Amino acid sequence: MPGKEYSYDIPDHPIEYKKVDPRTIKFDPRAQRHLNKRRAQAIAEKLVPTALGTPILSQREDGLYAVDGMHRVYACQLILAGEVSVSKKVREAVQSIACEVHSNLSTANEASLFIIKNKESSKVGPNDEFRIGVMAGHPLFMDTNAVLEKHQLKVGSSSANGVRGIKGILSIVTEHGPETLDLSLTVAEDAWGRTPDTWHSVTIGGIATVMSKHSDGVKPKELAQKLRRQGDPTSFKAKIQTIATNNNTRTDGTKGRLKAAHLAVASAWNANRRINRIPVPNIFE
Repeated sequence: MPGKEYSYDIPDHPIEYKKVDPRTIKFDPRAQRHLNKRRAQAIAEKLVPTALGTPILSQREDGLYAVDGMHRVYACQLILAGEVSVSKKVREAVQSIACEVHSNLSTANEASLFIIKNKESSKVGPNDEFRIGVMAGHPLFMDTNAVLEKHQLKVGSSSANGVRGIKGILSIVTEHGPETLDLSLTVAEDAWGRTPDTWHSVTIGGIATVMSKHSDGVKPKELAQKLRRQGDPTSFKAKIQTIATNNNTRTDGTKGRLKAAHLAVASAWNANRRINRIPVPNIFE
């Protein structure tokens, strides 16, 4: 099954650079991470106005909202409210701060802008990125979340109902589509039940690759039976790691583990099978 076209594209829109009273700036967690007031206070206590940078704002109908730089903006608000002791020079300097103001953006556009601005710096964790994307209505995150909710799974939890490695799960949706993620989670649960390692993103990625490449020949129920015979999900995850590292003789990475998962799932399908076999990838090519 082909993946859908997902994009962080933002439409052309007006952008201004202007001075803004930080006390007028509002916050909306749908477009960025949660406000950490303790972190903001620590910033305020050591604030150097010339190193404040340029917070990014969105002009909505009801006012200005922080898109990036929320903690710096809130630090300025704390200073101006007299809740943090700073010099008169600092207090005067933050009464009006230079900002980059975007207009005519939807909430989903704001989330895309936030993610793009922070992606390369790794300031936003994958779980926060997922939460922001869902709350803002970004299609990739909404489609992924719909599948996870169908399977009663939560992102970031270490319980039997928790998915870790959300970046890998999003990659499955991007490459193969939400329908393949849905089918792969069903296969995994049919094989191993609900355990934390059932939902290991690399294992699910291997199942998704096989189901996507060989949807005409591989039967989900039969694949689940074949996987169950390989052992529990923890041992299957360990098998993938062993394949990826060639018995610990080489380093691995995410792509290497995904190739190893593809090989492990394909090999499980082919076990004791004379017909309807599928190609097994050479992961060290």
